[in-house]
Amino acid sequence: MTSSRPTDANTNSIAQAQNSEGALKLMRARQATYARASLIQWLQLVVTVLAPVVGAVIGLRDPTTRPYVAAASVAASLLDAAVFDRAQRKLLGTAAKIAEMFDVEVLQLPWNTFVAGKRLDGETIHAAAERWTGEAKMAKIRNWYPVVVGKAPLPLARIVCQRTNLWYDASLRRTYGGVIVVMAMVITASLVGAALYLDLKFLDLVTTAIVPASPVLIWAIRERNRQKDTAEAQERVKSEAESLWERAMAGGCLDDECTERSREFQNAIYSRRASSPLILPFMYPLVRNRMEERMNVGAADMLRQAGLLKDEASAVTD
Repeated sequence: MTSSRPTDANTNSIAQAQNSEGALKLMRARQATYARASLIQWLQLVVTVLAPVVGAVIGLRDPTTRPYVAAASVAASLLDAAVFDRAQRKLLGTAAKIAEMFDVEVLQLPWNTFVAGKRLDGETIHAAAERWTGEAKMAKIRNWYPVVVGKAPLPLARIVCQRTNLWYDASLRRTYGGVIVVMAMVITASLVGAALYLDLKFLDLVTTAIVPASPVLIWAIRERNRQKDTAEAQERVKSEAESLWERAMAGGCLDDECTERSREFQNAIYSRRASSPLILPFMYPLVRNRMEERMNVGAADMLRQAGLLKDEASAVTD
């Protein structure tokens, strides 16, 4: 059997489908669900980071409160693990399923019940979408995938979109993991420095600075390791997507085989979304423009490599 690279770009409607009313409604529901998960994450930060730090400052000023500050810091860690973390995981699972519904619709892939379970019902989607409205918010979800993929045949366009998804997520998580560790180290160093400046005894140093700082360090180390593990898993899947791209470029991937492999990549993407830790929202405004620019350039370069994009001007204007 001979195989050839797909050449019919007319069947690719990804650029249009991602901005359809149904697709945008799914994205609104997804964003609203992630927003609720982010709210819980902020509560985690208040309980595990801010409250112990405030308690430490109080302990520096009033020695009689130091044992209570230490006990509260330990209780904060337990509350985080027993309540907040579980509630957040449930919301992340819902958001992952909504994102899967979006990708299946836009990338024209079959739904995998074995991996993702049943689709969410329309009432659930509508209720979530109603919580996320406004033109400024809508601008953030339009053109979710690079518009330039509209120039590629559907099997190739899927690979570009999935590879882009994997690259974006892995890069963002690596950056975020480094930022939160630095933040935790600065907070801990500040508390210890203040205690040393006040010339506290060793026991007071431990109860006033080190114990209150421990939930901050535990949270940061845990989050950094989770983000690192997720990024490494994404990199491995991205490498597989790039290998499939090379095969397709060489004419070694029929449409049906490329679709089957893309479904496998989508399984990995869904599993990552359902199980990966959340990224604090403050990161997105800091890196969004730079990363989206790189994402679009990367997609354009792949299409140029395939001979589907003639020059740099085309990548910018399309």
